[in-house]
Amino acid sequence: MSRPKPPESSLRSLLHLLWRQPLWAVPFALFFGTLFGATAPSYVSAYRLSLVFTYTIGLAGWVTCFFVIPRLPVAPDAQGPSGFQIGFAYGSINLAASFAAALIIHLWVMPGFLGSPREVLVIGMYSLLFITLFGGIRFAMVYHQKAVERARAVEEARAELAQAELRALRAQIHPHFLFNTLNAIASLIATNPAAAEDMITRLAELFRYALKASDREHAPLGEELEFLRGYLAVERVRFGERLRIEEAVEPGLESVPVPTLLLQPIVENAVRYGVSSRLEGGTVRLAAGRRDGALWLEVADDGPGLDGSATPPGTGFGLHAVRERLRAAGHLDALSIESNPGRGTRVRITLPLGNTHRHRSPGGCP
Repeated sequence: MSRPKPPESSLRSLLHLLWRQPLWAVPFALFFGTLFGATAPSYVSAYRLSLVFTYTIGLAGWVTCFFVIPRLPVAPDAQGPSGFQIGFAYGSINLAASFAAALIIHLWVMPGFLGSPREVLVIGMYSLLFITLFGGIRFAMVYHQKAVERARAVEEARAELAQAELRALRAQIHPHFLFNTLNAIASLIATNPAAAEDMITRLAELFRYALKASDREHAPLGEELEFLRGYLAVERVRFGERLRIEEAVEPGLESVPVPTLLLQPIVENAVRYGVSSRLEGGTVRLAAGRRDGALWLEVADDGPGLDGSATPPGTGFGLHAVRERLRAAGHLDALSIESNPGRGTRVRITLPLGNTHRHRSPGGCP
């Protein structure tokens, strides 16, 4: 069964109805006032009658929307009441409301209003026009609202799926990073216990941040860069002077939100392929800047690069995870890779600057 509409939504709709109905009565008063004499008294009389009908049928539609339709029985596999149920509810209740309006007019506004066949015919015309107009418009508005809600549900389902993909990818990155770092610590325990102890301390700090990052999708760029500096400090314990680090970050970008732990797999790849593969080591360069309303993040190394026989860019685990995270977040072409034999590799990510907020309009009857 559909849930009843929130009280604040129904009250807002009722207040809207109270000032709107006198406007709806104007075209009916003009039509019927012209039909029955086209004189000032006929227009005034027609407007009085139209007010009774617009308010009575409008209130009936409001009751139908907020108190009847939400309580209609719903099939187990349906999202809400069927079109027939909604149409029948509006039609029958509006028909009853039109006769109630006629009775109100007969008793208090214009005695004798229901006193002859001609008046009954007029009532029938009023009822037909009011039911067709108000019932049809209300029915169309409700169906439009249901279509909007279905579209929103599909969009939210897609967003939830994308977030699930992001969480799964981050869950894969964490043990990958831990496995590589523990291997490095194990290799140092016998040869340099002090360095291994320092590496364990730094690793604990890194994973404290990584666990915190798991609970949020974005973090300020400054925090992410600080995490990367800690990660590179851990690797520096392992490689010593063989690992050289450069950084070129445009000032003022520290507070810009970026996806959490997005650059760590790229930096890890740069250390693995650009530094550890050579006896003389190499340089890892972190850079960030803004251009044409976009934020660009870059990780580069001066290692051997990729040749024609190497694994194509983006198919390794780290780059694949980054590419999939960007894809799931809607950034299909954000990742670019440049690599030439003997000239290193450069990975660049381009993201739109600023946050995109989604606004949800409250559900309920129009």
